[in-house]
Amino acid sequence: MKNIFSIINILMASLFFGQNLDSPDYKETKIERGSTFKKYKNGKLDSIVVMMYAVNYGNALIFARQDNEIKITNAADENSVIKIELKNKKQVRTFFYKNKPAIVVESIDFDINQLPKNTTITRSLSNNMIQNVSIKTNYEVFGDDNPDKTFKLFYGLNIRPDLDNLDSIFESIGDFFSEEDALLKLFYASYAEKLAPKALTYLKTNESGIISDGITLDYQNKNAQEINSYNIYKNGKIIKSGKATLADFQKIYQDYIIRLQE
Repeated sequence: MKNIFSIINILMASLFFGQNLDSPDYKETKIERGSTFKKYKNGKLDSIVVMMYAVNYGNALIFARQDNEIKITNAADENSVIKIELKNKKQVRTFFYKNKPAIVVESIDFDINQLPKNTTITRSLSNNMIQNVSIKTNYEVFGDDNPDKTFKLFYGLNIRPDLDNLDSIFESIGDFFSEEDALLKLFYASYAEKLAPKALTYLKTNESGIISDGITLDYQNKNAQEINSYNIYKNGKIIKSGKATLADFQKIYQDYIIRLQE
């Protein structure tokens, strides 16, 4: 069965690229539950197709490097498009659904005394790098639809936050999908949870950029075993403070998020 899907993958990739995959301009990397095909143009990575297969299922993710953006589509989801752009050398990732922006995730410089207005802010730690982002959503765009796999791709695609040019970002995407477990990290929850970034902050701000609600760990002691201070906010006030290691804070954070959803 796997060999059959491999043949289908090659045929599908040929259709997407529109050329012979035997050319030296193409490179295939076999990964768990799929294959990644990269096309190079003048020595530079030009496009990526990730073929996925499972029992009675096949799909493709298509990544195209365009002039001022990286465009990502899911062959099984014609309504969704993900775009990655740069704004003041900061990454901006937008989920478009039926041509309307539904989710915008923008990298920011985190200063707790000078935060973006009317937004959600998250901070996380992965591979010893902290990612600070603001998130604005318009979930009404989706109606009753649930493009689950594209959601997982949008939020789960791991790109180094310090990259500030599209070529490097595109290469980073290619590197991610060359990893043996790339698809597992995105689409298989029990596996992805083990490798998920460590949560540091979830905050909501008002029209003045003041924290209204949320939780944040003041991650100053970068040794994961050391203790840092944390605060929990409600209605613009700190309602609880404490100290915790990074590992202990994960449980505090999860409990807080669960209570928000009740």
